[in-house]
Amino acid sequence: MTKEEEFLARWSREKDAYLAWGQHISDRIIEVLAEKIAPVSVDYYLKTKVLPRLKDDLKLVTKAFFRNKPYAHPYDDITDKVGTRFVVLRGTEIRPIVDALVSMKGWTSSKDRDYEEEQNKNPVTFEYAAVHFVIRPVADQMIGGILVPAGTPCEVQIKTILQHAYSELTHDTIYKPQIRATPAMQRNAAKAMALLEATNDYFEKVAEQVTAAVSAVREITSALSGVYREATGLEPSPSLLEGLLLEAYEPMVGSDYVVQAQGLLTEKPFLVDRIRSGVQHCNPLFSQPSILLAYLDIATRGRKALTDWPLTEDEMEPLLNHLGESRF
Repeated sequence: MTKEEEFLARWSREKDAYLAWGQHISDRIIEVLAEKIAPVSVDYYLKTKVLPRLKDDLKLVTKAFFRNKPYAHPYDDITDKVGTRFVVLRGTEIRPIVDALVSMKGWTSSKDRDYEEEQNKNPVTFEYAAVHFVIRPVADQMIGGILVPAGTPCEVQIKTILQHAYSELTHDTIYKPQIRATPAMQRNAAKAMALLEATNDYFEKVAEQVTAAVSAVREITSALSGVYREATGLEPSPSLLEGLLLEAYEPMVGSDYVVQAQGLLTEKPFLVDRIRSGVQHCNPLFSQPSILLAYLDIATRGRKALTDWPLTEDEMEPLLNHLGESRF
């Protein structure tokens, strides 16, 4: 049996353990990340699905035995036999994933690549940028009925969607031996990376501006969510409807809106039942914290509240009826 055949025979025996380890890492990081970024959902935060991938047999053998940098111990020295990838929109969103990864017990993490460190060392060079870790269990683990030996490596890549696009484009040209990279390819790749870095900077500035612009309305939603949750025992589900309601009612909100909302529900406790009923009947309007502002407006102005209602009159009719009013 040749060394290549021996290599693949071992790989065939251990593939399941590597895949189980990659899946375990993916699941655990997502679990901790969800706590760190709440109330933002993981599905929104991550821009691609997190799926562990095993290295192709032929590519693995090629990497182990047919390249200019021979390994002393090919099977053990190759650390990306399985890998998983986390892709975010902006560079600043990488940090929570890194924090989740390094906070874990039961494994060791070594940073294989750090784009911030590379940029600090070579500030005028524009190359592929991402954060790579190699994760290994500190002891044997049983995962899904499969034994994962201590020291089994998995590569974790954390990158922005722009970095991911760049790596996909250059995967088989700049850093792989299948095609010899020409100076023109390398030059254009460097220009592309410089553009991607600039674009990420603009993304960050826009995100900062958006955060500043919506901070006031988010504060209102957060405060009303507390009132809503305490009164109804339900979890509010702000959506685009919340944005429409806040656009209409934010100019009217005074400093005591929380006290007013609490007072209204205390004075008219039947509104709590109406909200619960609306949620039970799958009307998303009643899952918005700012439905309380609509009720406050109706309680103050009666059917004149229709003038500022951001949706159709038919959609406000139930709220008017709840408070003994009508649009007619």
